[in-house]
Parts: sequence; structure tokens; C-alpha cells
Amino acid sequence: MDIFDKEIFDDENYKLIVAIVQRGYSDEAINAARSKGAKGAVILNGKGQGESKRKFFGFEVNPENETVLILVKEELCLPIVKAIYAAVDYRSAARGMVFVLPVSYVSGMTHGREIEDEGTENE
Repeated sequence: MDIFDKEIFDDENYKLIVAIVQRGYSDEAINAARSKGAKGAVILNGKGQGESKRKFFGFEVNPENETVLILVKEELCLPIVKAIYAAVDYRSAARGMVFVLPVSYVSGMTHGREIEDEGTENE
């Protein structure tokens, strides 16, 4: 079996949308994406590290953020990115940023494929 067998890997045009927002605002990004056709997302928790240092009562505060990963077919990408930006842009309380990365191969995107009828037999 070839490792890039069409049964396992999908080579259609996919994009990875990445939105980084302040902790607690990932739902806004996901809801905006779903309104434009996204089926799901992955949320990663993290801490920001930048040039400016924030202090609170003399203690240094590292901003906590959430990174939202959304894998979509290329044709859905721009409307989703625009919706996320409108919901959580850098001027909002979410202080969000959004960008897109190309994806070469995808495995496990069963909700993105049409599933054959159970009654159909392959010969």
C-alpha cells in the first residue's frame, strides 16, 4: 500500500486557519467560523511572550491565550477568516490575530468527505 493512498490521505486544497486570542475568547472565534461553514476546531492553551512587559502590583504578568486551529477546504477559508477577524480582531477585548497556512495532505477528515452508502459494495 502506498503511504499516500487516496483512501487514507486527501490531497484536495485545505488551509489551516490559526486564530490566537486572549484566554476566554476562543468560543467567539469558533462561533464566527461555524457561521461560515467550519465544522470544528481545536483549542490550544498557551502563554504569550512579547517585547512589552505588563506588571500588576509590581509582578510581571504573562498574558494567557488560546490558539484556535481550524482545518477547512480552500473555498471556505476567506469567508471564515473574515468572520473571525470581525469577531475577535486586535482592537477588541479578545486582542486576536488570525492567519492561514497551506496544508499538503490530510488524514482523518471524515466529516469533509462524502461517505458511501452502507449498502453499496465495492467490487
